Amino acid sequence: MKVRKAWLAACPALLVLALALIPPLVAGRARGPFFILLRFALVTSILVAPIPILPRLMALAGNLARKGRLFGQLVRGSNAGPDPSGLAIWVLRPLQGIGLSLIFAERFLNLLESFMGASRALMVPLALYVLGSALVSLLLSVVWGLDDLGMRLYNGKTGEIRTAGSGVGTILPLIFGAIGISSLFHRSSPLDASIDLLRILMALYPPHALFALCHWQFLSKRRDSLLEKLPAKKVETKVY
Repeated sequence: MKVRKAWLAACPALLVLALALIPPLVAGRARGPFFILLRFALVTSILVAPIPILPRLMALAGNLARKGRLFGQLVRGSNAGPDPSGLAIWVLRPLQGIGLSLIFAERFLNLLESFMGASRALMVPLALYVLGSALVSLLLSVVWGLDDLGMRLYNGKTGEIRTAGSGVGTILPLIFGAIGISSLFHRSSPLDASIDLLRILMALYPPHALFALCHWQFLSKRRDSLLEKLPAKKVETKVY
């Protein structure tokens, strides 16, 4: 990708990041923009870190598929997977990443509270989110890769073929995201809840949007070599 095209593709994420810098600048908080940029750099680095090892991750997925441990067998359609749309890159996939990261962070926080107590566990929310982001990056790198390469999961017992992201990549974030938003509005007034939700999205959207973009750019240049690492059978059945 040329430098100019790369900057244009990254404009939505950079625009949201620039908008997030405005409130602390207007309020006169000198350290606010610094911490926002630091958080952006940290989370983005963690999310994109597994992308260079995507070939190894796909090879691992292929080895698991040979043994039938990857929720079924990998099958390949007659054509390669369609390119993800702009809606997927800039809206759906970032929201998937944000939802899953928050789910992981919340689960880890609840686990720590049971062992350390609530007062001590609240001291490590950033570390928990960083850990959750790393796990989400590994998971979604493989899930998105399988979908973009046209790979599907075949259930030999039912004869169904499903996309890798049909469950963990789409359904879970939507369900838990809806639950989280509902609880947020129950705990505070609609105005305060809307402001908090907007802050969360503005803080987390830029890193996850750039992650989705970098993932697709890396995969699109290495599609053929990645397909070679995935053993797949051709099965004629209905895709759900």
